[in-house]
Parts: sequence; C-alpha cells; structure tokens
Amino acid sequence: MDTRFVPNEVATDLYRNYTISFPGGSLTASKDVLTSMFEKDNLPDTCSPEIKEVSRRESNWTSYPQSGEIRRVAATTYTLKNYSNGGNSRAAAGEPIKVLINNSYWTARLVGSHQDFMDYLCANRSSLVDGFTYWQSQKGSPYFMTDNSTSN
Repeated sequence: MDTRFVPNEVATDLYRNYTISFPGGSLTASKDVLTSMFEKDNLPDTCSPEIKEVSRRESNWTSYPQSGEIRRVAATTYTLKNYSNGGNSRAAAGEPIKVLINNSYWTARLVGSHQDFMDYLCANRSSLVDGFTYWQSQKGSPYFMTDNSTSN
C-alpha cells in the first residue's frame, strides 16, 4: 500500500485554513497558527458586527413622470449590521503578514487595516496565548502587543 494516499487522521485539520472575522476585516491562517495565537478555551468574540445607523429622509414618489398621483414615503431610521465573512472569492485575499509565536514566524493573511486588527486584539487580550506579541506587515512594519498599564 502506498503511504502517500493514506489520510492522516490526526493532522489533516491542523493545516486547513480558517478565517476569524472582526470589525473592519478578517484574519485567515491555518488552524495550528490560530490555536498558537488564541487560547482554545477562551476564544475571542467574533460576533461583533460593524453597525451603521441609516436614515432615510421623507420623500414623494409618483407612479410615472408627470403623474398626478403622489405617494409620500415617511422618514425612517434603521440599523444596518455587517457581519464580515472574509469575502466570497476563492483567491488569496488580503495582505500576507508574519506572526511571531514563541520565537518562530508563521504566515497569515490580513484583510482590513492593521489598526482594526490591533483594536480587535486589544479588546480580546484575555484570549491571547502568552507567546503571541508581535506581527509584521508585508512592507516590514512591526506591530507589538504591549501593556503600558503597569502600576508602580
């Protein structure tokens, strides 16, 4: 039997790509990278949609041009929620980034701004594994996870 075609039941899931969506973007990486970044029992909140308040002004409508029949549409306000799904394309979307986890670099793809990603990580700091503190953009810009709130 040729061993190349025997599925590895233990490791197949570790190398599959997963996407974590956050307000303003998403992060796509293999499962082993994500489990090295986030604690398994304390996963971050991914149910925070982008929320917009949309207001429509009062307007008049006619059935056809120069029609005497006018329909008045009242002003309304509603909330629009956008749950990012990381996009629908099969192409590799986003910027490739290098993530430093326990002194080893791993790759991931970031959709959205680095500032939105940093805001998301800071809001979910309790979900991060201790070894994850740094990532680097495609252009080489460093981003650090630090805590300056130490008391003396």
